[in-house]
Amino acid sequence: MITSMPYNRLREAILHKRKLSKHILVAMVLISSMLLLINIMQDSNEEGDDVPVEGTPTFKAFYNCVYPKLASLRGNYEMFWTSFVNLTKECDGLEEYKALDIQPVANTDEVKYVAFPKRDENITMVTLGIGHDVDAEMRLKKLWPKTEFFGVDPSPEINKDLYEVKLGGNYFQIAVSGKGGMQKSYIFRKEYRDEATMHIGADYFFGDMLQKPRVDILWMDTEGNEFPVLDMIHRGGPLDQRGVTICQMNIEIHKDLMKDITGEREKFHDFVWKLLADKKYIMVKPFYVYWFHQFIRTVIINVADPECTNLYMN
Repeated sequence: MITSMPYNRLREAILHKRKLSKHILVAMVLISSMLLLINIMQDSNEEGDDVPVEGTPTFKAFYNCVYPKLASLRGNYEMFWTSFVNLTKECDGLEEYKALDIQPVANTDEVKYVAFPKRDENITMVTLGIGHDVDAEMRLKKLWPKTEFFGVDPSPEINKDLYEVKLGGNYFQIAVSGKGGMQKSYIFRKEYRDEATMHIGADYFFGDMLQKPRVDILWMDTEGNEFPVLDMIHRGGPLDQRGVTICQMNIEIHKDLMKDITGEREKFHDFVWKLLADKKYIMVKPFYVYWFHQFIRTVIINVADPECTNLYMN
């Protein structure tokens, strides 16, 4: 069949256009598939933050009890702060916790909790924020004489003699927080007041000054400077990088304590969720304090590192 030159060119153009459209369609399908796969992987990673794929039986028991109670409050900082204690204290009686010998140790105006060793061994105890009171440390010393004490407080009045003379411990006149330098602290002299004091980073204190690879007990009441320290305890964080393991902590979580410290409820919320993702610690004995300033007391116990579990759980 004979056709004209213009007709042949038109036919070729149409065929070329169809082939080009087909290639474009295939490319669009491939790109759409890749984007869908990326979204699925991202969603899977986000869900993985909520679902522990590993962890000790004690951590899993803690997670399985605490997570369902807190999940609906994720992102609601106010409700998370006000509801945390009442919701999580219901988990304190878990069967898995019976591996820990947790006993109360009373201070003048509060009760600390200590998980005691399962074998006769020397332990290290650090107090960040002495606050003119070592009654709990004195009781701990009687219960476990093989305890070496280290106290940190920027105010030496009363604190230095209490910790060195009465307790027989070691005293440091500094404040421990996230970084070094002169910073504002809320300290107790005859009364609480704002004051510029010398700070050092917690990673430097534990790694270079204290030089104890295992801190058995940490009591922290630093009146608003606790979050920079807590940020360092996470898995793979600055303390892990320094080779420092902390086995248990009694901490006070403050909010609205100093005018220039804001967002404490959000920081607490984010800290708890990151703690759950760490698969390293459990939180027990939560207590909400309403007087003076609102704050939360809780105990954090390392149930992942063998240095701690071999001594306090086996």
